[in-house]
Amino acid sequence: MPSKQDRHHLNRYLAQIRAILLHEWDPIGIRAIADARNEYDSYAAEIHAILTLEEATKDAMAHRLHNIAIEQMGLSSSKMLDACCAYATERLMALRRAAETRPADPASTIRGFIAANLPVQAVPSIPEIRLHKAGPQSGLRRLAEQDPDFGSPYWAHYWGGGLALARYLLDRPETVVGQRVLDLGAGSGIVGIAAAKAGAMEVVAADVDPYAIAAIDLNAAINGATILPVLADITGSAPPLTDIICVGDLFYDADLAARVTAFLDRCLQQGIKVLIGDPWRAHLPHSRLRLLVEYSVADFGDAAERERPGAVFALEPARGGTDRS
Repeated sequence: MPSKQDRHHLNRYLAQIRAILLHEWDPIGIRAIADARNEYDSYAAEIHAILTLEEATKDAMAHRLHNIAIEQMGLSSSKMLDACCAYATERLMALRRAAETRPADPASTIRGFIAANLPVQAVPSIPEIRLHKAGPQSGLRRLAEQDPDFGSPYWAHYWGGGLALARYLLDRPETVVGQRVLDLGAGSGIVGIAAAKAGAMEVVAADVDPYAIAAIDLNAAINGATILPVLADITGSAPPLTDIICVGDLFYDADLAARVTAFLDRCLQQGIKVLIGDPWRAHLPHSRLRLLVEYSVADFGDAAERERPGAVFALEPARGGTDRS
């Protein structure tokens, strides 16, 4: 009988496959029909069976997706369907490679460390949300010493933009209710959790740090929020299939800000709404921001008692080209 850990690992793998099928494939637009999404559970199981075969190839994967669309969905063959299947195949094979190169279940070890060493605390100014937060005795240095890939633990601390954006969504649930929401650079998952609590139909939280993904899992469970964490840098990809992108605190570095802004521009062109939370950092695209609200918030690196203005903005489309300011 599979262990609880094995079942958790399988369920997460299936959830990731299902997310790719819904967000990168979905040839009949079923993602827009909430009650019909369970249909994709069976497709995810079929694709998982192929991914586990040692001899699985890209051609075999694309062929299977094509057959599902035609035989089970009743679609006709077309160049658009072929392209759709090819793109989803690339994502699925990348997921397989990632699964093959990482230890059996590193996420379980990470989650265990976070749960044991980072106490759960109510968030300042957002008592509706509780998070695992680092403190002086959390031992994050031990993790850094044990794992050469351990990066800056941004996920373990409060950031001003995330606090402001989470507060805004909870204060104005009509912003996200019934909408698909992507929390970009999710960190602790605080913005995605707020969106879920405010009534979002679907919340995806994307981050490049596996420690953040583990923290999001734990923090979502603490708060009774349903969130799909995705370990990926999606800023170089096509716009995701979502209604709203929430961006908290991704403008602290010039190169990162330029990459994120270019990605958000592509999303705006597809009609996706973009909300940004940030304490007025220098690399924001200032000339294109419409201020929605401002709060006093704590921020990463500040003394515990210090607060600063944290703003929530709507990003407006560029006029006559991409804005660099």
